[in-house]
Amino acid sequence: MKIVFVADPLEALDPSTDTSVGLMHAAQDRGAQVWVTEARLLEAVDGRARALARRLLLAPSRPGGGHRWTVAEAWYTARESRHLWLDDAAAVFMRTEPPLDATFLTATMILDLVDPAGTVMVNDPRGLRACGEHVLPLHFPDLVPPTIVTADPRAIRSFLAEHAAIVVKPVDGFGGRGVLRLRRDDPNLASLLEMSTHDGRQAVVAQRYLPEVSAGNKRIFVVAGEPVGAVYRYPEAGDFRIGAPAAQAPITGRDREICSRLAPDLRLHGIHLAGLDVIGPHLIEVNVTSVGALRKADALLGWTLCADLVDSVLGTREQRGVA
Repeated sequence: MKIVFVADPLEALDPSTDTSVGLMHAAQDRGAQVWVTEARLLEAVDGRARALARRLLLAPSRPGGGHRWTVAEAWYTARESRHLWLDDAAAVFMRTEPPLDATFLTATMILDLVDPAGTVMVNDPRGLRACGEHVLPLHFPDLVPPTIVTADPRAIRSFLAEHAAIVVKPVDGFGGRGVLRLRRDDPNLASLLEMSTHDGRQAVVAQRYLPEVSAGNKRIFVVAGEPVGAVYRYPEAGDFRIGAPAAQAPITGRDREICSRLAPDLRLHGIHLAGLDVIGPHLIEVNVTSVGALRKADALLGWTLCADLVDSVLGTREQRGVA
């Protein structure tokens, strides 16, 4: 049994925290062959999808304190690259970080050629295109804080005048990169709006700043439409942006309401794994591309989120009657 990971270059991954690495360990522990490729290495040949991929053998790892794992310096060995037909795999995990550029979009179109009835796609490439992480929540305006998406600095100024403090972030951003907290009296406001919108040529997401973030940004892990766990993440010292998981979080009635509202859309679009970011009663983001923090939560709390996800994926395949 082969499980393929379309990931960022291995040298760019932190094996002590990266969820893709945690999923690879879970796959190997279940007797699967772990194959790794990159979005740029996918090809379409005679109507079939294939990848130039390497088979990995992972060195053992163990929780190392906090949210990190203790890993060997040489955390994997790799065999020679060879072409692999993706429909020969039991599952394909698309784990490439944003931005959703031409390479990413082309890769999802090639992955469209893989029959999901025989190979489980996590997540479905059609769903990755349809479910913009910062925009999908806007389909549920009663769940989100006041939000606009615009490239017009004047519209952002007007929004800021109404709300006094806002957060501005790239539409295709991730991991807090490029996120700004703006106030009406910020002397750098004009320059920050010019930079964030590329002089009015690129849309950004602007949301009312939520002071409830000081009590924690909650990441809810959703598998097959159901919440399976949640962690609190807090702003780093001297930085309003969110850091690593710090504690287990309860899944409240409001959280379950949010999950149940989103579940039909997630299932419709083949989103097997999602990470919902919630501040107070508000849905902020729906992470679907390269959902992170599972491996960190496993180390911090002794959970088995990575293993449970792989089991869920393989169970889905069995339910479809695939040997």
